[in-house]
Formats: sequence, C-alpha cells, structure tokens
Amino acid sequence: MDASLFVLLLLSGLFWSSALCRPYYYINARMSWPEAQSYCRSKYTDLATLDNMGDVNRLISIVDAGYSGSVWIGLKKATQKRWGWSNGENTTSEYYNWASGQPNEGEYCVSTYSGLWHDMPCYNLRYFTCYTGNNTYLIKSAKTWSDAQSYCRQYYTDLPTIHNSVENDKITKIILSGWYIWIGLFLDSWEWSDKFINFFRHWAPGQPSESGQPSESGDCVGMSRTNSGRWAQYRCDLQSPFICHGWPRASVPVYHFVNQSMTRADAVRYCRARFTEMAAVITMYDVRRLVNTVDSGYSGSVWIGLNAVGVKRWIWSIGDSAISQDGMWGPGEPNGDGECVRSFNGSWYDESCSSVLPFVCFNDSAGFVVTETAMTWRDAQSYCRQHHTDLASISSPEQLNLIRNESSLWIGLFLDSFGWSNQWNHFFRYWAANQPSMISGSAACVGMSTTDSGKWAQYSCDVRQPFICYGDDKLIKKQVVRVKLSCNGKCALNDPALQAAILNGISKKLQSMGLESDKKIFWRKGEGGEVFHQEKKPRPSSNNACRKQ
Repeated sequence: MDASLFVLLLLSGLFWSSALCRPYYYINARMSWPEAQSYCRSKYTDLATLDNMGDVNRLISIVDAGYSGSVWIGLKKATQKRWGWSNGENTTSEYYNWASGQPNEGEYCVSTYSGLWHDMPCYNLRYFTCYTGNNTYLIKSAKTWSDAQSYCRQYYTDLPTIHNSVENDKITKIILSGWYIWIGLFLDSWEWSDKFINFFRHWAPGQPSESGQPSESGDCVGMSRTNSGRWAQYRCDLQSPFICHGWPRASVPVYHFVNQSMTRADAVRYCRARFTEMAAVITMYDVRRLVNTVDSGYSGSVWIGLNAVGVKRWIWSIGDSAISQDGMWGPGEPNGDGECVRSFNGSWYDESCSSVLPFVCFNDSAGFVVTETAMTWRDAQSYCRQHHTDLASISSPEQLNLIRNESSLWIGLFLDSFGWSNQWNHFFRYWAANQPSMISGSAACVGMSTTDSGKWAQYSCDVRQPFICYGDDKLIKKQVVRVKLSCNGKCALNDPALQAAILNGISKKLQSMGLESDKKIFWRKGEGGEVFHQEKKPRPSSNNACRKQ
C-alpha cells in the first residue's frame, strides 16, 4: 500500500483566524467509500476535506501520474439541505434578501433581480457577477450557474458572497435593470466526512444531480485527476484509491496473537510486560485485522482489552462519541426504564433493549433510513450494520426533526459500562447477538470470537484462553552481525560515502525480504572510530582482503 504525503501549510486563509495545517495522503489501495473512510479515521483524521482551488491542485499533484480514474474524497450526501456560498463560506451571518415568496424550495441556485434574490434552476442561462479583491464585475455572457462559477474562478476569484445590505447594494448598482443575474448563493445537500462546515465545491459539468431524489450514479464523491480535479457522484461501493487528511495517529496498533491460554488478568500482565497493552479496537477495519492476526488453526475466542468498568455512559452505536447527560431527552428522562433509547416526536426515551420497535438507520450515502419492521435494539443494530452503516447517530435538534415520528423508533444511543484496559476513550463496540448481558453481576471480561466475524461476548475473567496484544515486541534485542567483505585492488572501506552506500544496499535487501530496516541498521565502530580493518593472515596472499569488524 503506497501512501504519498503532501503537507499543506496555509499561513493565512479566508475563513481561518489561525494557521491551518492539513497534510494529505494518497492511498493507492482500492476500497469502497465507507472502507476508505474507516481506514482514514483509523490511521489519520478522515477522508480529504478541501477548502479551495489550491487544495484541489495539491490533491491532483499527489495522485500517481499513471492513474487516470477517480479517487475518493470526503464529500458525501447529507441528510439536510443548506444554503452556502460558492467560495466556501456558510451562511452563519444569516443575511438574506429574498424576494416575496422566495425561496420556494424548488431550485438550487440564486440570482438577484433589482437587489432581491430568487432561486431558480442552475441550468438557466444568465449573466453573472464575479469578484476579485474588493471589486465586483458584471459579465455579460449568458451561462449556467456552474459555468459562471468556473469562469469566475478561472479569470477572477469566484462568484460573489453577500454578507450585508451594503454589499448587496454595491452589486445592485452594477447589474442591468430588469435582468436576473447569478450570485454565489446555492442550495447544497452534501457534507464533509469530518463534519467541517465548508461549502467549497468543484463539480464536473452536470454534477451533482439536482433532482432531490437518490441518484442512480451514487451519493459518494470522487475526484478526477485528469479532469482538472473535478468531482462527480459515484456509487459508494465502487472500489477506488482515496486521499486522507490529518497527521498520522501516533498509536496505530500493531497486533500480536499470543497462543497461550491464560486468565484475563494474566493476559493483561503478559501484554504489558512484553508489548504495550491488551488489544483495543477503534473501527471495523481493526476488527478485520484482529481476526486475520489469529492463527488459522485456532477457532475459539480470544481476550481483547475491553472489560466492565462500572461507570455507565450513554454512547452511540457508531462509536464516535459519548454524550452529555442532558442530550435531547424527554421530560424526566432517562428514568431507568432500560439501557437503549427510542426517539418519539422529537425527544429521547430510555427503553428496555428487548422491546420490539421500528428503527432508523444511518447510511453514508443516503442519510437517515427509517425501517418499519419492528426488532429488538440489538437486532436493529445488526440490520443497520449489514444493510447500511449503523443505527442513527443524532448530533443536533435539526437532525432529530428529520426523524420526527408519531411512533417510537430505535436510534443508536445505548447505555455502556465497558472500557478499554489502556484507558483509551473509544466507544466502538461489536457485540454478538444478545451481548452484552444487561443483568447486573454478569461476566465482566470480553473475548472476541474468531469464527463469528470477530464479534464480542462476555466471559468470566477466570476463563483461560489465548489473547491479542498490541505494541512493539520488547523481547526483540539488538543483534550484532559480523560480515566479511573482500575487494580487489586498493580498498577504501573506511570512506564514509562508501560505508553509507553499502549500508543502503543492505537496507534495501532486507526490505525486499519483508524485514524491517529503515534507520535501525548502523555500523559498529572499533578503536579509533574505524568500521573496517584489514584481516591479517598467517600466510602470504596476493589479494588485499578488507573485512568488517
């Protein structure tokens, strides 16, 4: 897997009061969009987010020159529509100057007519305005909104953003009376995977679909390296390379299967003595890695680092966070009725996880999906993970309003009392059916099944079974290897340049054999600081033999 790093240092920016440092990594491995997202979140921050054309050009430059297809970026279909500006700004200023009856929610792009704003189809041909610096220009060439945006970005800066009445009046003075003129406002239904609120878009012609209906072409976004970095919709299960952003995580775990049966306490002591800690799991990508780590001949369960801690927290099934106790609870909730949560008419209520209810899933490509078939919370979770992404995670009252329903619906919130032995604050869980037990006093330690897709179950901590650790193996010691080198004629093996060349050759050979080398190999110097000395033999020889000490 080839990861090419490109570091962007944005010393000043249009929307940032401080410096922004966003490294980009091209991952030359084909994955679906959800798999790519999981990979990026486990190793970096997330799939790539872009702020401006500078970012587009930088992403183009790090994709392999021989690759002509699309690469995944972090944009995906959202669950709500929002007004944004072409240059990437959001509408937090809340300044609008809509004409009476506007917007009518039927169209996606905005023009101004005598200073009043109207939404209309983006494919209409209109004159438009561009800006650069503090100057705004009227372009008397009829184009679609997208073509007008491309023209402004090529010859100026962008379509204009209007923050207040003064700026609106300034544009009104230069436009033609009785004409509809494009401005930079548009209705957007896409969002970045890392939740960064930025409306910069660089769509290819005809993209994205404006019908408001699920697109046959898909609801995840790829960037073309060959088409000036433009974006298009694709099916989320398409296998493509992708680009991540963010600094590498300092603790991407290296897993080690230990095929010795021990109690959970003994396994923890072993992992801490020889490696770092018992295995912790952040994503489904880690689950698959753990399953592949176990010896193929073993088919039982293995200890991982999760165990009951006694402190109960409300967390989301998707594993991204825990919530504060206020949340969006109904009056008097949670009242102890259960350890899973249903949504009813815009509020949350705790409920027994064994209750049978309809539920709402979240899909990375389609947003919220309500399923009317009634299931227990655990069965609903399994269904959502199999057919979508997970049970719905709610982060705002606006999202909760999207699933307002007179009937109760399971959402992804549940009460958790488990924690990782290394104290990592990660909330991803992958329980088997009917696990964990909600009965007080149940087995407090967690094992992973090697046959049930890596799912987890509770066990008595005294059970003896193999286990998985993570971290570097502390028993690997420094090794000193003697090597004899021979040469014909005059030898200059103590020349630093030649020594570096030899060391580089050894390093490459070890790497080709799949062995670690990097900067861990070095010459051992003898007395006088020399690495090599000529070996003396008791009998004459016509060859000068140079040896490594």
